[in-house]
Amino acid sequence: MVDVQKESRREGTASDLPPGSEATSVAEELRQLVAAIRQLATTEIAYQSTRFRLMGKAAAWCAAGGGLALALLFFVLMALVVGLLLALAPILGAWGALGAVIGGLLMATLVAGLISWLALRRLLALLRGKDRT
Repeated sequence: MVDVQKESRREGTASDLPPGSEATSVAEELRQLVAAIRQLATTEIAYQSTRFRLMGKAAAWCAAGGGLALALLFFVLMALVVGLLLALAPILGAWGALGAVIGGLLMATLVAGLISWLALRRLLALLRGKDRT
């Protein structure tokens, strides 16, 4: 029993180290740890910087594509309006076709506005914590 206690006391001493190796102090290990943390932080910042730059480019392309799509959709709707006017003019006359197209567009605008208003009310209710579906 005495031999086990002597061995356990001697295990942590510098004399047990293999020849040629040096015992590093706690301060040196802390310096190495701080250096490793700095390197990790620098690497992480560089990674996140690159990631955000790529995300910014992707967002710019999304915005440009969405803007172009909306502009083209506007021209499609204008062509539809002009086409409806030209198609309905022989049937209803020029003023009748104009009234029918404007009336249809106003009805579509009212329906879209109502849908938007109801969605806004639901969103505000959810934000206030009153879950009314």
